[in-house]
Amino acid sequence: MRLSWLIVFFVLACAAGYGFTAAFRKKLNIVLLGAQDEPFAQPGVRWKNFVSKILLQSKMIKEPYGIVHFFIFWGFIFICLGEIPFIFEGLFPRYPIPFLSTNPYFFLVKDVLAALVFVGLIIGLIRRWIVRPQRLYRTMEAFLVVLFIMLVILTEWISTGAKYVLEPHNVAYSLDPVYRSVAALLSGLSESALVGIRDGVWWFHTVILLAFLVYIPNSKHLHLIAAPFNAYFASLKPIGGQMKKLDLEDETSEEFGVSRIEGYTWNELLDCFACGECGRCMDNCPANLSGKPLNPKELLSRTLKHHLLEKGEVMQKYGLKSTGEESAEAIAEIAQTHPEDAAILQQSLINDVVTEDVLWSCTTCMSCQVQCPVSNEHVNKIIDLRRYLVTMEGNFSPELQTTFRNIENNSNPWGVGWNKRDEWAAELNIKPMSEAEDAEYLFFVGCAGSFDNRARKVSTALAKILQAANVNFAILGAEEKCCGEFARRAGNEYLYQSLVAENVGLLNGYNVKKIMTTCPHCLNTLRNEYPEFGGHYEVIHHTQFINELLSSGKLKLKQDPVSEPLKIVYHDSCYLGRYQQEYTAPREVFSKVPGVQLLEMDRHHDKSFCCGAGGGRMWMEEHLGERINDMRVEQALAKEPQAIGANCPYCITMLEDGIKEQQNLEQLIQVVDPAELIVKWI
Repeated sequence: MRLSWLIVFFVLACAAGYGFTAAFRKKLNIVLLGAQDEPFAQPGVRWKNFVSKILLQSKMIKEPYGIVHFFIFWGFIFICLGEIPFIFEGLFPRYPIPFLSTNPYFFLVKDVLAALVFVGLIIGLIRRWIVRPQRLYRTMEAFLVVLFIMLVILTEWISTGAKYVLEPHNVAYSLDPVYRSVAALLSGLSESALVGIRDGVWWFHTVILLAFLVYIPNSKHLHLIAAPFNAYFASLKPIGGQMKKLDLEDETSEEFGVSRIEGYTWNELLDCFACGECGRCMDNCPANLSGKPLNPKELLSRTLKHHLLEKGEVMQKYGLKSTGEESAEAIAEIAQTHPEDAAILQQSLINDVVTEDVLWSCTTCMSCQVQCPVSNEHVNKIIDLRRYLVTMEGNFSPELQTTFRNIENNSNPWGVGWNKRDEWAAELNIKPMSEAEDAEYLFFVGCAGSFDNRARKVSTALAKILQAANVNFAILGAEEKCCGEFARRAGNEYLYQSLVAENVGLLNGYNVKKIMTTCPHCLNTLRNEYPEFGGHYEVIHHTQFINELLSSGKLKLKQDPVSEPLKIVYHDSCYLGRYQQEYTAPREVFSKVPGVQLLEMDRHHDKSFCCGAGGGRMWMEEHLGERINDMRVEQALAKEPQAIGANCPYCITMLEDGIKEQQNLEQLIQVVDPAELIVKWI
């Protein structure tokens, strides 16, 4: 009898193993169609990320339901460990596995966690199908995986409970409350009935388990396998410096940017399978929340993944490694016999798969990536598509065309004459770098701080603060050029790299070591992207520097015991907050101003809501959905502030524009940078 059982099990296991392996290998080969990459450096840091994001679920537990997922994750691991003695002893009852089969503490921990998993799955069902948050899709696929896991848990409990009644002196189960409870329910049955339950339910359990094994690589739940690898292979660069440098001098390159799915690297394509469709990205995406066509979850887990699978299968069918120019003849031959396959191979990611409206909806706020618990990278995929669109096709909006031309002619997006860049400092007696031989800091003013009338006030305030604290600094004056941040994220890599080359040459020529700026966009580019082009500088935001001056006593504020209270609700800018992980310094500077009472919006810190200006959107009209800046202003006004605090010239502009659109305001709410308040108290 046992021999026939072994034969049946062997056949079922081989069939399941083949089904799993075939499906997994197919997906793996499709992922490997991506461009080559070598994300293997710094294994110690990678293991640390793996432990943090996967084993400790560090991003998951930031949300209330994340705690439930934490226990489901660890419970699932112990359930899998428990399958080893359960299946083995069902086949070979006389040969227990050391430790796993005999240790009562193992079974106690396993089943306490399994019970928590069961409860967690019920909570998940209620949340998905009754509470029904928009970010969770109600699909048969989602229901099936919960059903599979529940049945695996229940059948193991029932079969082992029956076994415990038959073997009441088995010490391995003596501490397990679940087995003892099930055994108590079954204790009145006959021995033959108990044997039938033990063996029959064991077989039912085994079939379910093997079916689940086959199901995983054929469903979205492949993320159970892909996510750990994705976390390990994730980029180790700062989140603001992850964009790939394009070699524009490479004459062998067919294209710059990405227009074909295999143009992404293999570890970028792995994102599509690592996505667990939790929806944190779409729940925090300003484009999605404002009604625009970009939904980062849909883009990654549905649009790109579906196209990757469809095209990947066809490429494997014909043995193609690429669908570029080198494969043109082969695709032409395919078109003669299988035109439908050729049509798939010839699809461009842009417009055939992803619409231009989706690409240009992104504000590059990075909220999707910061919230993602499995290290998926959405933003750079979008920018790579923009790069192709702009660099290879010259396809971009008329507003961007004007702005690009302004930078080309006058080195700033406003188009104001380059020789007027230092007009704001005419009465401040600030030395230019050409005359300051020993300046410790370069104040990189940026285009907004130089040409925008509103941002100039912040530049002036900071300069006065630095002078009051006797900081040795200088500016570039008319020599300064746009850092190129906007051009790069708008897809114009040629323009960006030309600006970088000029700026790095200039800065290195002056032997600049330390840079200060009021613009988080300049900060991120100078700090995280210029090093790849030979520009290595210590770059600091003005709020960080002012906070250091105040904390060290180098800058002292006047004290007024009767200062009027000022309620300020604070807005975290994306490029200082999520990009640089700097949330403390601006708040501390505001808090040190006499009379200031700092308020927080509902969306703050790493979940702060974008102002809508990033990724080139500052220079483009917003035709689709709600205006993002209007939404952010409404969130701010809900706290009934007297002013809105900000730390970025783009944010200040967008928030002030949003305030102007508000109706029924009894008094105009100001938007203030902390430097503008500090300067009044020195």
